[in-house]
Amino acid sequence: MILTLSRNIQNPVTGDAIAFLASPLSGEGDMLRFRCTLPPHGAGAPLHTHDTMTETFAVEDGVLEIALADGETRLLTAGESIAIAPGTQHGFRNPGDAPVTFVTTADPGEGLETFLRGMYALAAAGETDAAGMPRDPRVLGELLHSGNLVMPGIPRLLQRAILAGLRLAAWLTGADRRLQRMARVS
Repeated sequence: MILTLSRNIQNPVTGDAIAFLASPLSGEGDMLRFRCTLPPHGAGAPLHTHDTMTETFAVEDGVLEIALADGETRLLTAGESIAIAPGTQHGFRNPGDAPVTFVTTADPGEGLETFLRGMYALAAAGETDAAGMPRDPRVLGELLHSGNLVMPGIPRLLQRAILAGLRLAAWLTGADRRLQRMARVS
């Protein structure tokens, strides 16, 4: 199903903004490309992995800190980029006093686009905490599954079991369909 979706979304809680350059959900291929702007000291994303997605970050302006496994970090400035292979633990944030703008490419990207649109829609609806995390664990389970996100520190089998339970609860209660309507994704 091809959808007509907004090219620009903003998270009113965290101050992040995204401009979609190539959208799988809009029928523009499998690869997701978007320009993201994080405000000064913006939290970005905590450490996580993707089982099947390759992700690249290319900084256009400002400084982006990429966190990797074992506490390793890399600071990227304008013109620098990094490719993150599937299964590689990573996170990112803006360590600086100025905004950072970077282009992210994710392949395949449909799941990440669904995750981002859902997170931003929840924030716009006032359904996240001060850090931008969904208050409803059923919805969080649905989004983590969509984004192919695996969080470190929780054994993978346990994490899959928890997510499956949360997704079942979302389905049984209609929380998954409500999220799809909010984010206009299916």
